[in-house]
Amino acid sequence: MRVDLIIEGKAYVGGGIVEAAIGVADGKIASISNPANAPEADEKLVLGSGEIALPGMVDMHVHMRDFNQSHKEDWWTGTLSALRGGVTMVADMPNNDPYIDRLDRLREKLKLAESRSLVDFALYCGVPRDLSELDDIRKLACGFKIYPDDYEKLPSLASRLAEDLLVIHPEDPEVIRRERLRAGASPSLESHSRIRPKSAELKAIDGILSLMRGKPAKLHFTHLTTRESILKVVSAKLQGTRVTCDATLHHALLTSREVGRLGGIAKVNPPLREKEDVEAVLRAMRWGIVDAIASDHAPHLLEEKLRKNYDEVPPGFPGLEIYLPLLLTQILERSLPLSALDLYSRKPAKLLGLSKGLISLGADGDLVIVEVGAERRIDASRLASKAKYSPFDGWPVKAYVKKVFIRGVLALDGENVLVKEGFGKHVRGSQG
Repeated sequence: MRVDLIIEGKAYVGGGIVEAAIGVADGKIASISNPANAPEADEKLVLGSGEIALPGMVDMHVHMRDFNQSHKEDWWTGTLSALRGGVTMVADMPNNDPYIDRLDRLREKLKLAESRSLVDFALYCGVPRDLSELDDIRKLACGFKIYPDDYEKLPSLASRLAEDLLVIHPEDPEVIRRERLRAGASPSLESHSRIRPKSAELKAIDGILSLMRGKPAKLHFTHLTTRESILKVVSAKLQGTRVTCDATLHHALLTSREVGRLGGIAKVNPPLREKEDVEAVLRAMRWGIVDAIASDHAPHLLEEKLRKNYDEVPPGFPGLEIYLPLLLTQILERSLPLSALDLYSRKPAKLLGLSKGLISLGADGDLVIVEVGAERRIDASRLASKAKYSPFDGWPVKAYVKKVFIRGVLALDGENVLVKEGFGKHVRGSQG
């Protein structure tokens, strides 16, 4: 047997760090062996001290912007940020300008992403305006994003979308409208978590679970922020509902006090919560109760985030480039177990029906070489994203990405991008 590439050294395989020789042939992982028994290879990389081979990370919730928001981010800058963060696969949400809820717009977005993406990608679609397009959309989309305005449409679509991932943004709009009115004409940025309270998230989850009780659908609640929300999903699972959830690292590490310190830079939907909920989200990651970690990479320009008027500050911030270093730092500091890596690789890939996110025979040859130990600080001004800010700016991290292989091809070596735009492939997954 001869392979295209051997990577030899410490690697995250089967839930642990082992000494291994990983062979890649034709873009797939073809062998995993003791280094002494490694097959012949056209190319060999021997890892140094402190270097570890990880599977490529899979981020199931990103916003690449582009189209009429290309000043905020585009497929080149967004996927460069992913590449530098060790993320080899992204799934992009449909709330572009224009909104992606029609077949022609989905095709246009696919064409754009295929021409510019540096990493592999999948695309969600909004609930289609014209349901006659549904079957054709399902052939291209990895799932459907369900925003609050579409909640009531779900029961009638359940049978037609029984095997498609339905990613739900859980915030009840009536609760938010009421609290926004209560906050007055000029609310402070610090009032964001009161305007979008925990009760909005809980009411939305209760409502969706009630609407979809007994329906054949794959529900996925995204960016959960509270202990009660997570417990509701766990309870529904135990009762037989096909439901999963994800959470973000910012909701597991940052409290609402950051808004007082950073202003609009820390404004995000759903909002950062109080300490007890932040600790609960981190515990849910530690115990593997949430099914995935997602960044909700949501870039805006710095000048937009520095506005003082509450309603003029857009919610969200970039995450793709820093999530893996943050996650590894939590693991090294023992706040999270080593298995938490699966939440940002194998498990989201499984939810999307992809052979990615793990070092296993037959999986895609997506591998990330990280160096751990030496401390660096996050410098938001140097992010590849067009969004040059982060609530994590200045945070110490104890790991960074050195090399990235996608389908066995060296795509990133240090700061050097070695593939051309359009290298990333559209992948849909096996669901549907």
